[in-house]
Amino acid sequence: MQPALKNHPIAFLSLGPGDPELLTLKAVRMLREADAVVVPVTEDSEGTVKSRAADIISESYATVKMLCYALPMRRNREAVKKVYDHICHEISERYHRGQRIVVVVEGDVSIYASVHYILDRLQQQNIPVTQEPGIPSFIAAAASAGLSLISQNERLVVLPGDADIEELRRLLTSRHVVVVMKLSQCQQVLKDYLVQYPATLCHYFENVGTPEAFHTTEKDVILKRQMPYFSLCVLFPA
Repeated sequence: MQPALKNHPIAFLSLGPGDPELLTLKAVRMLREADAVVVPVTEDSEGTVKSRAADIISESYATVKMLCYALPMRRNREAVKKVYDHICHEISERYHRGQRIVVVVEGDVSIYASVHYILDRLQQQNIPVTQEPGIPSFIAAAASAGLSLISQNERLVVLPGDADIEELRRLLTSRHVVVVMKLSQCQQVLKDYLVQYPATLCHYFENVGTPEAFHTTEKDVILKRQMPYFSLCVLFPA
């Protein structure tokens, strides 16, 4: 008689912003022990497949068995849903076979992580999940620039890429330090704000934690910059 399979919770593992050395010790152990690591990839208009998550893992853990899933254009929500449905089914089957499955997330799983759709679906199927923390990109960005992100009575607000000028003005005139993530989605708003309020200190970052990392506070450079997906800024009150 064969022993009963032991089902392991599905681990949603934060990889940090891009530098493999910023993985936690727990993340390293979980990657080594995993039977399969679920990794998101994207395909651009020229058919080039990219994955920052895969790059982080491959640099140190080339033997990890990666189960890649490709996300279509983000605005096509129905197509994205079908991809998530497929990967949920794959994870569920592997879970019931007793495999250790790790779903990796760039940055931190609790901050604007789209894989929460997978996590929620698995929970609806009564499949246990865990969330393992990592270093968010804006924390790594502040450290790389030697910034004191907030101090004394300041407050920190993190906004997605739907920020508007009035919201930025209101926050920055009321003791808030503002982080804007997904900056490529609202880059013109940021540029317009910096023109209207030139005394604002803006730290602009791209590709934090990677060899392509870029940081500047020069407004002329920021205003001319075409901001990629992996960009963010930290705005300090004047």
